[in-house]
Amino acid sequence: MKLRTSVASGLLVASIALGSTTAWAQPAAPSGADRNAAREFAMQGMAANGRQDWPVVVDRFRQAELRFHAPIHLQYIAIALERINPPRLAESVEAWRRLSNETLAPDAPAPVRAAVATARRELPRVEALLRASQASAATPVTTPVTTPVTTPVTTPVTAPVTTPVTAPVTTPVENTTSQTVGVHTPPPGDGNVTTRTVANPLRTIGFVVGGVGVAALIGGAITGVMAGGAFSDLEAACPNRQCTNSTDLARRDDVDTLSGMTNALLIGGGVLAATGVVMVILGAPRTETVQVGFNGRDLLIGGRF
Repeated sequence: MKLRTSVASGLLVASIALGSTTAWAQPAAPSGADRNAAREFAMQGMAANGRQDWPVVVDRFRQAELRFHAPIHLQYIAIALERINPPRLAESVEAWRRLSNETLAPDAPAPVRAAVATARRELPRVEALLRASQASAATPVTTPVTTPVTTPVTTPVTAPVTTPVTAPVTTPVENTTSQTVGVHTPPPGDGNVTTRTVANPLRTIGFVVGGVGVAALIGGAITGVMAGGAFSDLEAACPNRQCTNSTDLARRDDVDTLSGMTNALLIGGGVLAATGVVMVILGAPRTETVQVGFNGRDLLIGGRF
């Protein structure tokens, strides 16, 4: 889709000179000064396109379009908006849509007709990229909530102890009830301590999700390299993506398919990898410690979870 300056400059000058019939309101009769200014801005935009300075390309061709309408202006604007960093896909879609809706006169020059045909071919592709970008931005990352497990602590109750006394002197003895509440730590050698690690299934799921995300990122990198090589071959065979035979047309479709696949894999893989990392962190295993002891009269159980 790269526009070569050496070819496009002549087409652009012809487009400005001849003009076209359009569905949008334009000045009734652009002055000669407007035409000259539009031509100067357009030439500056083509020079910026040659050095891939996309913000300047957008600015110069928009200045040219304000002074004199030409379909070639919209084509340069749409391409630069897609390639700018970060891409401004919504504005690129709007520029392609305006160009695809262009109403041409029967005697419109060939460069103008080619620009409109390109817009009608590129518009569905850029619309698909915009939808994928919006869907990725709207995908929430769900943070799982773990519910703590409460283990009841058994409270032993001992039977009352009564001490009998012989008559004639009776000494009342109060009944005593011993209760142990909470966690009791018996003296050394007076109990057993058991510690175990409990796995969290969330951690396993996180590894699986993260692995899928990494695989998608690797696949996106591979298809990106393939798309780059195919694009170079297509540029050599079809300058300005104007292909003349069925083989080159099929090659151009393959480039578009690889580009869309690369974007989808990279975006989806990034989301899945990030989600997997969060799940692995939150799914760390927990440790349980159970302590059982005997203080000579009561069985005591305590735990830490």
